[in-house]
Amino acid sequence: MDLQKFVSNFESAVGGVKPGSLNPKTVFHSEIECWDSLANLSVLAMIDMEYNASIRADELIECRTIEDVFNLTNSSQD
Repeated sequence: MDLQKFVSNFESAVGGVKPGSLNPKTVFHSEIECWDSLANLSVLAMIDMEYNASIRADELIECRTIEDVFNLTNSSQD
């Protein structure tokens, strides 16, 4: 799984994020102005569809950076 592609998919999943504006170290809960419960659900759906991985909302909330979400997704792939 490619980290940069994951960041790009993460950007696409969250509405209102300019492509190329995020990186693996982005602390998404605080650095993405439009982060809300819908963004949370959109990222969970993207992970399920693009990576065939299931993570729980509480696991996503515990992540700090996009790279943390990437690592969690990697370890949760079916």
